[in-house]
Amino acid sequence: MGAPPLQDRAAGRGRSLPRHPGEPQPAPQEEEAQVNGPAPRLLFAPASGPGGSGEYYRSLTLARAVADRAPGARIDFLVNREAGVERDERFTYHEITETPARAGDEVLRLIDALRPDLAVFDCTGRVRQFRALKDAGAWVVWVSDRPHKRLKGFRPRQLRWTDLHLAVDVSGRPPRLKWYERLLLAAVGRARAEVVPGIVAEPDREALAAWAEALPERGKAYAVFVAGGGGYVDNGRPVPEILVEAADRLVASTGIEAVVVLGPQYRGSLREHERVRLLDSLPTAALGALLADARLAVTGAGSMLSAQVLAAGVPAVMIPAGGNDQAQRIRDLEKAGLIEGSALEAGELAERARSLLASPERAQAMVARQRALGVAEMTGRVAERLLALAGR
Repeated sequence: MGAPPLQDRAAGRGRSLPRHPGEPQPAPQEEEAQVNGPAPRLLFAPASGPGGSGEYYRSLTLARAVADRAPGARIDFLVNREAGVERDERFTYHEITETPARAGDEVLRLIDALRPDLAVFDCTGRVRQFRALKDAGAWVVWVSDRPHKRLKGFRPRQLRWTDLHLAVDVSGRPPRLKWYERLLLAAVGRARAEVVPGIVAEPDREALAAWAEALPERGKAYAVFVAGGGGYVDNGRPVPEILVEAADRLVASTGIEAVVVLGPQYRGSLREHERVRLLDSLPTAALGALLADARLAVTGAGSMLSAQVLAAGVPAVMIPAGGNDQAQRIRDLEKAGLIEGSALEAGELAERARSLLASPERAQAMVARQRALGVAEMTGRVAERLLALAGR
């Protein structure tokens, strides 16, 4: 079963809402965007900080897909200076003191200096920043990945200054707009919205080869454990260390090899283990390859990491590793038969993983349902849409 088309709804005719003074006219339809003009200038402004980093890595994945399709594109990032995240040398990074929504004046100054053709705000941003971009002639894209961020994107005050809302819905449900979202789009009359089941990097086995000496021998079965960025703590204990304990128990009970990716934001001291292979961190595309080749994955349920699991097609046990959205995402994905959930406790986690390893029919059915979602195909389609808007 192939990937579903992007669920697109253009604003139709409807009752006009009051306009703010100086509000720009409705943006031209994207089909009219220039396709063969000067190299586009894109600005990515994801939520970022010393804890979670899923929004940043989703933006990085999109930026790389854009750069692969338009090598001359100028791509800038706004990133919290405290965020220890992977960076791409092709892009220019501008460090700010907070996440973009809280670094209001800093972001406004950078907008004025950079003058992008298109700006992508992932789960963060303020209306006055969007308004400054529209005044400068830029397209504005809002990305949401959880209910309250999705709702924020459909508020009329924000819709007036948004050209495209990408609602990332990693729940296993059919990707579609709700009835009231369609009504709001029609009422405001300028924005578009699309629902996608995930945005992930294509697995890169060549990139993963750089860690070959730290990984199990080629062809040997292994389980991979990764919480996400690795910055979250549970009852004073870093979440990656709970995963190491669970991995050790799984190795002891089954004999399978285990790899734990601690994450770039892990701040603990654990660097070696007698029975479990530890990696500090991996680039997103290399992590995708590690997941795709695993017999089993045990992961956090952040939006970005969950989408990577679904794209990889791997039997998975998920834990609420941090953030307020992960527990509900686990319930949704488990209900859809796409993963198995577990509490964030090493003993239970190891037992859930052992049970799934011992049930090949259940694991195969899980993988078949994951692949039917078509998550792996979405990133390229979204990148093409951004380039069309930016006037590639």
